[in-house]
Amino acid sequence: MYAICEQRATEFLDGYLAFIDSPSPSAHEVKFFERRRKPRLNDSLPVRIWGIDTNDEVLSFDSHLDNISSSGLFLRIPRQLKISSQISLVVRLINDSGVMAAIRGRVLRDEPQLDGSRGIAVKITEHSFL
Repeated sequence: MYAICEQRATEFLDGYLAFIDSPSPSAHEVKFFERRRKPRLNDSLPVRIWGIDTNDEVLSFDSHLDNISSSGLFLRIPRQLKISSQISLVVRLINDSGVMAAIRGRVLRDEPQLDGSRGIAVKITEHSFL
């Protein structure tokens, strides 16, 4: 039963994300192998984030997603998060449309970025549309 609900939620979220097909690589281009099972939307979407950082301090601030799919997302934030910690977000899925989603997820990766921010990969565990 849980698998059926998760599949329906995934299909529903996929319908709200306007994915852009990337052109197929030419023989002269060197591309990395894409491991993701779901297509990603690579637009910068506004997001409000709530969570707990590595110092057990509550964080709450606005940011932007680098990308999102129906099963995960990646964003950059100024503070480090614990791996496997819970994070909550509200995302405006399509700019100026009013379509928003409340998301809960689990931190899969927290990596330092060249600009001094932290790259956070999140597995979506729950979502609902607002």
